[in-house]
Amino acid sequence: MGLSLKAKLTALISFLVLLVVLATSTLYLSSLTRQALVEVESKGHYVANEIYHQARNVLAQSRMPGGTDATDPEALRRFVQATLAADRGLVSLIESAVGYSPTIYYVAITDTDRQILVHNDPGEIGRRFEPAPPFGDLVLARLPRQLRIIYGPPRIHEIVLPLDLGGKPLGDVRVGVSTLFLRNQISPELQKALTLSALAILLATLSAGLLSYRFLLPLETISRSVDRMTRGEYPQSLPIQRTDEWGVLSSKLSLLGEQIRGEKAAFVALKENLDQLVANLADGLLLFDKQDRLVLATPAVSRFLEDMPETSAHMTAAEVFSADNPLGRLLQEAFAARQSLAWHVVELGSAAEIPRVAVSVQFVAADAERVGSLVTLRDASTRARLEDQLDVTAKLAALGRLTSGVAHEVKNPLNAMVLQLELLKSKLQGQAEQVKPQVDILGEEIRRLDRVVKTFLDFNRPLELHPAETDVGTLIREVLTLAEPQARQNNVQLLFEPDGAPPRLVLDRDLMKQALLNLVLNGCQAMPSGGTLRVRPRAFPHRVELEIVDQGVGIPPEARQKIFCLYFTTKPGGNGIGLAMVYRIIQLHNGSIDFSCEVNRGTTFRISLPR
Repeated sequence: MGLSLKAKLTALISFLVLLVVLATSTLYLSSLTRQALVEVESKGHYVANEIYHQARNVLAQSRMPGGTDATDPEALRRFVQATLAADRGLVSLIESAVGYSPTIYYVAITDTDRQILVHNDPGEIGRRFEPAPPFGDLVLARLPRQLRIIYGPPRIHEIVLPLDLGGKPLGDVRVGVSTLFLRNQISPELQKALTLSALAILLATLSAGLLSYRFLLPLETISRSVDRMTRGEYPQSLPIQRTDEWGVLSSKLSLLGEQIRGEKAAFVALKENLDQLVANLADGLLLFDKQDRLVLATPAVSRFLEDMPETSAHMTAAEVFSADNPLGRLLQEAFAARQSLAWHVVELGSAAEIPRVAVSVQFVAADAERVGSLVTLRDASTRARLEDQLDVTAKLAALGRLTSGVAHEVKNPLNAMVLQLELLKSKLQGQAEQVKPQVDILGEEIRRLDRVVKTFLDFNRPLELHPAETDVGTLIREVLTLAEPQARQNNVQLLFEPDGAPPRLVLDRDLMKQALLNLVLNGCQAMPSGGTLRVRPRAFPHRVELEIVDQGVGIPPEARQKIFCLYFTTKPGGNGIGLAMVYRIIQLHNGSIDFSCEVNRGTTFRISLPR
């Protein structure tokens, strides 16, 4: 879990204060160290000046011995050395400078060849002097380097003052300062300064953290409220009772939350209405922007474009539509030419879920600038089939009402004829043997006609459905079990060939069993020489198809338009009611039935039921 904004700001303010105090403390330490070094340098220069003036005075008051060549450098060096070493005042001054100064390591006078003429350690006189780094470089160095030199290995830095006489250089006055002595002198002050700096840093950082925490406390409340807003929770008001900027901000956030709550409610209602509208659309709609990138696709699109990628949002039209089928190629060409299409019908073949698709493409522009495009896909085959079925259903309903009335009117005279025939039999008792065959024929035909009229009335009587969730596989197995005796009699093998797990449908189990049993028995009777009858359920996203495939004699071409008509039959002894009843049951379930056949090769009935 990440830090809150208040914690981040508190840490940032504390860090900035820490940097400021740390920088200030560093400057203070640097100033203190430089000041100490400057004081040491000043004392060194003072000692060097004192030695310089004392040496000049001694040399000025002395005279070279007679017979000595003043131009001889070696004679002059011996004279200067002897004169300076013999002066007790100079020697005393050098010894006191070294003895009483805590940082001075040595005081020496060297000639121009760096040979020691005078030294606080007499044993060094006459030796060649190895120069040390200038003390001024240490004074001008940065604090890290100064501390590194002072607290590093002991080293000597010197202060040099040139010595001359009468304008002629005689050598140098050298004052050596030891870093070890320097460390011992300035360490107490530095430790005290470091302690004060650490306390100042600690107190300043803690104070900044506490104060920032106190002043930023309302920010945590506001941050929690903003987090709730991002999660869709809108508090009534923020619990901050202040009159400063925090109070103004909290009141504005409360007002913003109220506005967002209202806008969200309106948006949710609009989205629900839009989702419901889009979900109920039977047509597939695809909306593209001006760069031909997909913006919206309704769920029905997957029925038309079976090879459409699952994550197709923001894909281009060339990526959405595949060139592997005629519909995709047509749409790709339309987008490439940017030419609108007005309900062009594309044949996809019987293997596709929707064999015939009507497509419309509209390119929208405003002020000569491309805005977007809309593709509409419509099921042309189902639409045409539904129109034909609706037309047939309307005609059958009208014909049913007409024939029901006719049958009702016919039934009354038939009843009267039966009564009159019985009266005629009683009156012709003496001649019964002569007219009995004719009377019996009349009676039999009247009863057959009455049975036909009664069957017709029963067929046209409304059926009451009792739908329930039904396992299609179990239903088919029950139908095949019932048809097994007939199949065995005709030497027919019944096969159930499911394509995966059979789905469950909501339907009237008894009526659907009656329809399937009719089709299976018809298939068995169409194979007098035996064969195989297959039942294949196939599940699609929006429908389930049942195929009943036999290897029988087929249906003659002249009878194919009439097989679902009432009383039409091609079987000897058939009544022509079975397939008409099957057609009616499928229609009552909002389904459809069709068939394909080849003479002497077999017939395939296909039932399509909505899921």
